[in-house]
Amino acid sequence: MKNRHNLFLGISAVLVALFLAAPVFGQYREYYIIGKVVDPQKNPLEGVEVSLRDVESSRGFTMKTKKDGAFKFAGLPRGDYRVVFKKAGYAVKEDQWKLLTPQDKMEKVEIPTVVMATEELVQQVERLKEAEAGVKAGSEKIRLGDFDGALADLKAVLDKNPQDPNALYLLGMAYLRKNMLAEATAAFLKVTELSPKFAAAFYQLGVSYQRQGQLEKALVEYEKSIALDASNPDLLYNAGLILFGLNRIDEAMAYFEKALALRPDDPAYLEMAGRCYINKADFPKAIDYLEKAKAGTVDADRIKFLADLIDTLKAQIKK
Repeated sequence: MKNRHNLFLGISAVLVALFLAAPVFGQYREYYIIGKVVDPQKNPLEGVEVSLRDVESSRGFTMKTKKDGAFKFAGLPRGDYRVVFKKAGYAVKEDQWKLLTPQDKMEKVEIPTVVMATEELVQQVERLKEAEAGVKAGSEKIRLGDFDGALADLKAVLDKNPQDPNALYLLGMAYLRKNMLAEATAAFLKVTELSPKFAAAFYQLGVSYQRQGQLEKALVEYEKSIALDASNPDLLYNAGLILFGLNRIDEAMAYFEKALALRPDDPAYLEMAGRCYINKADFPKAIDYLEKAKAGTVDADRIKFLADLIDTLKAQIKK
């Protein structure tokens, strides 16, 4: 009886041991996790603390990345993990790993590469987002005619970044619409210094000078804008007007013809081309342009003026 009793106790002990060991094996030997942490330039980050916390059990696991930015968790039990990546000077990154499927043997899982940005870079991106929102709001208010509201939005952007060329450009536009020409000129000048290939800034700077009667300065800015982008017919027309006023008729005519190539039916362009031909004493050609201008004009007084001018030219031809 003594031996049978001992045998019974031995078998019981083995069964108990197996019973206790089975869940431990299944619980702690289910997943083999590997991954890598890099910076935005894809350089590996060493010493990043990778912390896991199981939502249900609150069990935690922690390790740090190696020199090549790699990390691994061997024999990780299944669970719903909240993951935190930390490194001094870098913005904290969070993730969630749902490793819920029971595994008969260890399952290898490769985590997509984790990219961590410096805190400075993250702050810079946030500032850019705020600036973009402010510029967008200012642009919309200009479109709606709320120039004071636009100025408030744009000044808020420029308080944080006085060198923002988009905000400065729209600031100049708002000042221009309010006929605050000195302020508009200063804003556009700053934009041309910051962005020397921003054709529209040179154009609007020319408009500011032209409205102030500084025609030679305006012409210089128009020509700079044209050299960068000659696809704006109003720019070509404005340059032509100044040249016409300076009695540089051939140069003015060249600009009006370029403007007409882009917008053939514009009555203002057609009229000025006609006036150039009047100055060149080519009355038939002048009449042709002026007739087209009259046909596209809706203002009654302007139609009468053009009709009288055409009649005068016809009378001159008959002499």
